[in-house]
Amino acid sequence: MQSRNFYLTKEGTIFWVMFLNILFIFPNLHAQKIEVIDSVIIKNNFWNSKPTRIAAVPALLLAGSAATWGIRKEVRSFRNRYLLTFRHHYDDYLQYAPVATVFGLNAAGVKGKNKMGRALVSYAFSAVIMASVVNTVKYTAKVERPDGSSRNSFPSGHTANSFMNATFLHKEYGQFRSPLYSVGAYTAATATAVGRELNNRHWISDVLAGAGIGILSTELGYIVADKIFKGKGEHIKLTNNPVPVHLKPSFMELKLGYAQAISKDLTAKSEDLFARGGFNFGLEGAWFFSRNFGIGGEFAFTSFPINDNNLKFNDVDIPTVSDGHYTQPMGIRYLHAGPYFSIPLARNWFVTGKFGAGTAVGAKGEIILNLKEDFQEVFGLKELPYYRYKPESSFSWSAGAGIQKQIKRNVGIKAYVNYFNSDNDFKLDIIDQINTDGSYGFKDYGSEKVKFDNLIFGIGLTAYLW
Repeated sequence: MQSRNFYLTKEGTIFWVMFLNILFIFPNLHAQKIEVIDSVIIKNNFWNSKPTRIAAVPALLLAGSAATWGIRKEVRSFRNRYLLTFRHHYDDYLQYAPVATVFGLNAAGVKGKNKMGRALVSYAFSAVIMASVVNTVKYTAKVERPDGSSRNSFPSGHTANSFMNATFLHKEYGQFRSPLYSVGAYTAATATAVGRELNNRHWISDVLAGAGIGILSTELGYIVADKIFKGKGEHIKLTNNPVPVHLKPSFMELKLGYAQAISKDLTAKSEDLFARGGFNFGLEGAWFFSRNFGIGGEFAFTSFPINDNNLKFNDVDIPTVSDGHYTQPMGIRYLHAGPYFSIPLARNWFVTGKFGAGTAVGAKGEIILNLKEDFQEVFGLKELPYYRYKPESSFSWSAGAGIQKQIKRNVGIKAYVNYFNSDNDFKLDIIDQINTDGSYGFKDYGSEKVKFDNLIFGIGLTAYLW
C-alpha cells in the first residue's frame, strides 16, 4: 500500500520566504565585539564570537537538510498535490539579482562596505569556494532529481549561487547602509530556492544544503579577502550602532514542532482510522510595549498523518478494482492573536508565555483507492477518491510557554510547548458513480465533529526587533 503522510497548504511557500529572511537578515546587523545595550555591556563569548557568527546560520541550514532527508518525498507530494503543472523558470534569472544590484549600485556611485576592487576579490573567492563544494558533492553523491532527469540533484547549485549572491549584497550594503538591502537580497534568494522545488528540479534537502553552502562560501571568501587586503580598500562605516535597543523584546519567529494528538476523535479509532503524532509549522510575532508585556499573533498549521492500515470498506466490489488505498493527512491551519509575556533572566535567557484565540480551518482531504492495472485502462485513472471530507471553520484558542536564549544581538532560540484546541465540523461524501470517461460523482455521507486538541513541542528561531 502506498503511503502518503505529509500535508501542507499553499501558504507554505510564504513561510519559506519569511523563514529564510529571519535566518539571514538579522544575524549580522550588529557585529561589534563588545556591544553596549542601554549601558549593559555584553562581552565577547562563544555566542557572539566570529566563528559562531559565521557558522551559525549555515550550520542550521545544513542540519535542516539532514533532518528533512527522510521526508523529502513527502514534502514533494505537497507540490504534486497542489502545483503539479507549475512551470515558471524565473529562478534561472532571479539568482543573479543580488550581485547585479551590487555592481549597479557601485556603477551609480553608491558606496558599499568595500571599494570595487576589494569587493570583486571577495566575490571571486566566494564563487570559487561555492562552485568547488557544490560540484564536488553533486557528482559524488549522485542523487536523482525529483523529475528523474539526472543524478546531480544534491545540493542545489541555483540555490547556493543565489544565497552566495544575497550574502554578497547583505555584506556590502545591508550591513553598511540599510537592512532593507538584506531584505531584498534574501527574499530574491528564497524565491529562487522555492522555485527550484516548485519546478520539480530539487528536493527540500537540496535547497537547504545549497543555501547553507552559499552563505558559508561568501563568509569564507570575505575572510580570504580580509587577509589579502587587511585594512585597505574599505569605506568608513556610516554608523557603529544602526539599530536602537530599548530592551523591549518585540520579535518575529519561525517555529517547527512535533504535535501530539490528545483528542479521542483523533486517537481512539484504532480499528480503522487514527492519528497519533504530526508536525506543526508556523510564524508568529509580537510587539512589546514594556519589558514584560506585549500583543501579537500567530499563523500556523498542523498536519496529522493518518494510520489507515485497518480500514475496511463496506463495498464488496472494492477488492475487485483496487489493490490498496491511502488516506491523505488530516491538517488544520489557524490564525490567533492575544497577549504575550516575557520575563528576562540572567545571561540573556528569557521565560516566555502567550495566549491566543481566533479561527481555525481544517484541511480537506480524501481516502483514495489505488486501482488495479485492468481498471486503470478502463477508467483512465491510476487512483480513485472513495471518501472525501471538507471541513468548516471554527473558533480556536491556544496557550504556550517557552524558554528562550539570546545567542546574538538580534537572534534567539526558543524551546516551547503549546496547547491547541478547536472543534471543527467535517462534511463527508462518498463516491456515487464512476463513468467510463474517467469522471465520477459523490453523494452526501453525513457530517462529523472533530476535536483537534493537541500538544506541540518544538523549537523556534527568533529575530528580535529592538
